[in-house]
Amino acid sequence: MSATLLIKLPARRSQLSRAASVIMPPTVQFNPSATSWRSSPPTDLGSTTSQTIQTFHSLLPSYSPTPLQPLPSIAQDLGIKAVYLKSEASRLGLPSFKILGASWAVYRAVLDFLAVGLVPNQALPSLDDIKKVIHDKGLEELKVITATAGNWGRAVAKMAGYLGLKTVVFGSDHMHPTTRELIRNEGLGAEVRVVRGGYVDAANEAREYGMEEGREKERLLVMDMGFEGGEKVPGWVVEGYSTMLTEYETQIREQTDGQRGATHAFVPCGCGSIASAVTQFFRDAKREDDVKVVVVEPDSAACLLASLERGEDSTVETGDETIMCGMNCGTLSGSAWEVLGKGVEAGVAVTDKEAHRAVVDLENEGVEAGPCGAATLAGLRRVCADVSAREKLGLGVEAVVVLFCTEGKREYEVPV
Repeated sequence: MSATLLIKLPARRSQLSRAASVIMPPTVQFNPSATSWRSSPPTDLGSTTSQTIQTFHSLLPSYSPTPLQPLPSIAQDLGIKAVYLKSEASRLGLPSFKILGASWAVYRAVLDFLAVGLVPNQALPSLDDIKKVIHDKGLEELKVITATAGNWGRAVAKMAGYLGLKTVVFGSDHMHPTTRELIRNEGLGAEVRVVRGGYVDAANEAREYGMEEGREKERLLVMDMGFEGGEKVPGWVVEGYSTMLTEYETQIREQTDGQRGATHAFVPCGCGSIASAVTQFFRDAKREDDVKVVVVEPDSAACLLASLERGEDSTVETGDETIMCGMNCGTLSGSAWEVLGKGVEAGVAVTDKEAHRAVVDLENEGVEAGPCGAATLAGLRRVCADVSAREKLGLGVEAVVVLFCTEGKREYEVPV
């Protein structure tokens, strides 16, 4: 399938798990109502949420803000005012942004399991505090259960290990053996269970195992993909990514001397958690600016584009062919679709060749990126090459673009 740009259709809400498998048509469609939607995401921590979550992350080992890097030569090449790249190549000891959402979600899920609440304006329970409660209640054998396409499973295992808990990670047989080994080496040594099929199959297996009747005191399901009755944890995942966005807001002001920040944001999409977080952030009802959010997917797993085309949550068949393996989901979290279906301005599908070219281009700029992270640059190039779409998205000489580069450099088979 060729690289495709799709501007979203008016949306109708539907459930993820009921989405039909479809083939995405190579079309361009526009949604004039996208810019009118504003988010007011619910939270149990009130207006201090982002600050509270950033404080939590700052207490974890190896925390420091990731860089926001200007890319003037790329901006000049594309004929726009500025391009900035928020690099998640090294985040809390892992080469991916996933640990931000995984750490907060595991933390909150364990507290919820232990019936320990959070109180606004009071200190968060420390990791040692939680480990003591686990010990006192005799819950050392509790296991955290999840499914992954790669980096998410590794991040969950790392955070569970901080709390003295073991992890069982379900993954597709499409997942590279090296990735499986990296997951096994995290935390207290994660158990990896390989499932025949795609990410959806692995997620279904994890859900059944994690919610098995009679095992409620032994297994804790922590998934970044929402399903009916399982919306709470994905909400925490999205909240966790707010630290990256809080950092960005400070950094862009510093680098532009307090002038207007981005006009456009490009973000990758697998099951939609990070795309949902970015969309909520830029579409927040409290913001006065108007930032257009553009979501980028592999052309072989473009479930958001299919959903935008149909106007309802849709699943696409996936294989093991893409180098953007962390985005090789083929299905959106139901909670993510509720945000993306209303808030994104455009969806872009890119090929492996385009993602690889972007990896090389970023390396020449001194940025270490994997194909999933570099996909946002590929998506920007793809839009800029489409004269009509570029004009309608307002990517002119005054445009300021931020690219969210979500993973660091890794090995992959270079596409021919």
